[in-house]
Amino acid sequence: MFNPNELTRTALVARDRSVDWLLKHIESDGRPADCDTRTGWSRLGWSLAVAGEPAAASAVVSWAAKHRIGENGDYLPGFMEGQSYISQYANYWLGTFVVSAWMAGSFDIALRSMDYLASQQDPVYGGLPTRLDSGNHPAGICDVLSTAQVGLSALITGQLDVADKVYRWLEGLLAAQPSDGNFYMFRQGEDVWRTPDPAFAWAAIVPFNQPRQAFYGPGMAAVFLARYAHIRHRLEAIELARGFLAYNVNGTQEQFTDIESVQACKFGWAVGVMHQADPEGGWGKWLAPMMQWFIDRQAPEGWWGPSRFADPNPTFADRLVKTSEHLMEITALISALNASSFVQGS
Repeated sequence: MFNPNELTRTALVARDRSVDWLLKHIESDGRPADCDTRTGWSRLGWSLAVAGEPAAASAVVSWAAKHRIGENGDYLPGFMEGQSYISQYANYWLGTFVVSAWMAGSFDIALRSMDYLASQQDPVYGGLPTRLDSGNHPAGICDVLSTAQVGLSALITGQLDVADKVYRWLEGLLAAQPSDGNFYMFRQGEDVWRTPDPAFAWAAIVPFNQPRQAFYGPGMAAVFLARYAHIRHRLEAIELARGFLAYNVNGTQEQFTDIESVQACKFGWAVGVMHQADPEGGWGKWLAPMMQWFIDRQAPEGWWGPSRFADPNPTFADRLVKTSEHLMEITALISALNASSFVQGS
């Protein structure tokens, strides 16, 4: 009989508490509460599926396919107005919905949206464009968040040509990083995007030696690369993932100690995935600390919210977004924590 260790049991309690909170806010037809306020439900089916709630996952995906996704696979117009963070990264969010639909067994829906995303991919460099609709932004800006997530969605749905192009884009992104200690999240052709509008700079240029920054980009890249290495038998992708995660590993410890910040969540997801893809890479030592990182930031009611330093009073929709994400990430860590290659304290 399998008997999980104490930390795993604590993490399972946190996971189940978040599932209970989510289920209380999903109607019988799959409609998420407050869904007209923010289009942040796209990952919900994914999270519920990996957490053992396939019926709820299927209901949410079915509702979305009927009411939020168009015949071309993209979001229906009109539901992103006033949601700049969602609308700018629409390809990222649609990529998470592809995984939700696939995990829920709605393969036709997943492939319809994946086909749309494939049509959006830069045919030359392989990135996914950021949908910037304000400010003085040049055309063709692609970001690591959207590109790596769509690459992961492509791997899951078997569109390996899309994933191959994403790999090449990420390879170019890391190679183009200046040696100034910052991580640049966007590519503009062959180079990184160095001159974003001041209002957008926080999400575009990340000084890893400073606290309360957007620390999530390298982790998103590494998750895709770890999966890509296994599926495409490309061990060099592991080395590339290590290069991305070096920004987190060598960055400020406040990524992990600042209780009011959740910007390192994708690093936690990445070390879980990397521990299984790169068992000799030393990722095991990060598993328990990052598991505790998620547990420490969960509200007693079961939800997670955005970084408190930026948003001390999150709306329900904000909590739905982050709870869906962190539920998926802590579940990945639970799996990795109990992988055979893990040694406590290694």
